[in-house]
Amino acid sequence: MKPTGAKIFPRVCRDWRLYLSYNKHQMIQLLFSPQPRMVKGALKKLMATSCPHPDPMNFVSLDLGVSMLLDVANECLSLPLGYDKKTVVAENCFFFEKTRGKPKYQKGDDPAPLLSYLKNPDPNVDLYLLVYNDTLDEKGEFFQALLADGARINPVSEFSKEQWHDYIARFFEKRSVPIDNLAINEIQDRIQGDYARFLNEGQKLVAYSGGEAITKQDVETLVSEPLEDDAFHLSNALSRGDVKNALRIYNDLKVFSAEPIALIRLLANQFRFLNEVRYLQTSGLTNSQIAGALQCSQMRVNISLDNLRKMSEETLNNALEGCYNCEKSILTGKCDPDLAFSLFLTNFSL
Repeated sequence: MKPTGAKIFPRVCRDWRLYLSYNKHQMIQLLFSPQPRMVKGALKKLMATSCPHPDPMNFVSLDLGVSMLLDVANECLSLPLGYDKKTVVAENCFFFEKTRGKPKYQKGDDPAPLLSYLKNPDPNVDLYLLVYNDTLDEKGEFFQALLADGARINPVSEFSKEQWHDYIARFFEKRSVPIDNLAINEIQDRIQGDYARFLNEGQKLVAYSGGEAITKQDVETLVSEPLEDDAFHLSNALSRGDVKNALRIYNDLKVFSAEPIALIRLLANQFRFLNEVRYLQTSGLTNSQIAGALQCSQMRVNISLDNLRKMSEETLNNALEGCYNCEKSILTGKCDPDLAFSLFLTNFSL
């Protein structure tokens, strides 16, 4: 039974139409979203109140892809002389994410001191834990420690379709660049709610326009198709054993600044989708019934079943394990993101 004092998000929001509501000051807050730029934007707003004048003594930021959990615990337990408050930010808190096994820590690291601190925090230290994922391991010991303490757990909001339209229009208006509704709609279709990607693509469109009106054709020329579509093409190439084509697709995506961590997660989703299709087909469902159950087009099911004829169940499981290991090596800083994803593709075999 969960403690009644716990402040946690409702379980109903798979589409992330949530908002950060104002709440009384919390010593520990966890912010999570698959979009790092949105998480950091929410953090900036919170810190404007809790730490309006940060300096090297009262503010510390640690990336747990490089730093250890021991470093976070030590920072939380040390208040600088002459200060009555301190703020600690820990990003890439992978140990709050769902994994197939227990979280793997760096050699020499020890999660126990941080876990102990979460259960008994210092009221003079504000700790912000940042998780770049859309789900948390609610049964994990760290999550349970936060619940017991009554920490604030915030899923960071994403824009609705209407909010995105207004935001894009204002973005270009502030830069004195005209843009029509068709172009705005095309941008929305292509960025698929990716805030960081929009900022990059928006600046590119502004530079390209030279102050002239941006049209739908400009967007089609400069902004790549949604990453999910590209991940689908990648998984199709790998399912056919065409590693050379998969590497070509990835190299093309790098031109558009596609992030390896986003691609590996989308690719893992594609492999999970194949697993679901295999299960439903062996359960006796027809292609149209599978499409209805998974809420997708029948053409996608047909393509998936064709790919599954070339992939054994063991190969598919190995692919998912490979995606997990690739993401872990990136988040823990053991491998450069581009190199990690390139090696994943190169070493893929049927």
